[in-house]
Amino acid sequence: MSDKDHQPLVMTVTGPVRPADLGLTDGHTHTWIEPVAGTRPGLPLLFDQARITAELIEYREAGGGSLVDCQPGGCGRNGEIMREMSQASGVKIVACTGFHLRQYYPADAWIYQRTTGLGAAKDYFIEELTIGLRETQHLSRPVRAGFIKIACEADINQVPAQLIEAAARAGVETGVAIEVHTEKGADAEKIAQRLEQYGFPLTKLVICHIDKQPDFALHAELAEAGVTLEYDTFYRTKYQPERNVWPLLEKMIAIGLSQRVIIATDMAEAAMWHRLGGTPGQTAFAGQILPRLQTLGVAEEVIKQLMGQNIANLLAHQTGVVPSATAANNLQV
Repeated sequence: MSDKDHQPLVMTVTGPVRPADLGLTDGHTHTWIEPVAGTRPGLPLLFDQARITAELIEYREAGGGSLVDCQPGGCGRNGEIMREMSQASGVKIVACTGFHLRQYYPADAWIYQRTTGLGAAKDYFIEELTIGLRETQHLSRPVRAGFIKIACEADINQVPAQLIEAAARAGVETGVAIEVHTEKGADAEKIAQRLEQYGFPLTKLVICHIDKQPDFALHAELAEAGVTLEYDTFYRTKYQPERNVWPLLEKMIAIGLSQRVIIATDMAEAAMWHRLGGTPGQTAFAGQILPRLQTLGVAEEVIKQLMGQNIANLLAHQTGVVPSATAANNLQV
């Protein structure tokens, strides 16, 4: 077996790639959310393939290389369409397995049934990571997940404990990262403690939306423990980004913790996509956030960490396959 067979890779919707090949990467967003029967009206939807693909092309032309899609199965994900959009746009997309908040599923969703045990949930996550997303398993080449995304309510005890443990156990077994949705950063410490209790390494954990709780001491403590923090309120005015996330980011850089932060946009709403009639659009990641960091005098090596290297390193794991030359060539940015 060659060294290439042991090389940690990132599993994208088109196949495995080297971490360095991701380029500029939005560390937490959404590219496709289709309607789900039995869910309440008013939930975020993104399902105009032509317009989304056109905006992904604009993202690539602005300098973007990859996107990390955080929509799990059963609540609007479509791996086949994500692969089609990736191939058409040249933007690498990393899909996830896992579970979202209960509100995004119909009442009869199996993942939230009391009869869904630890073993069934863990097997499901591993299946999607190693075989393929369930909605693509009928294809000759299924789309594989590249990480686990789970969601916590404001109180971690409102989430079925077996689902959290299943994610941790699956993560340990496969070596993948876990991104955790939080409600404005609530229970971040408890989330980290719970996952670590199940043997999951904090160095593979991402706490999402934690900039909505701009407690610098908390952020520094988590980062020093090995947790990666995801900041995404740059375009959410109600969270006052000029007063909160930007100063917070500068402080984290100043104390040498930039390697524990990833920058994202979390564009789950059509109102944030330019081609869908909203703002700022996907190009803002490369076209606005990047220049802002440069204007602030942030070192180029730190910018690369925040906007690609950190998330790429987290996503890298032993995928069990070697990247094909065809896949790599088709997706060069």
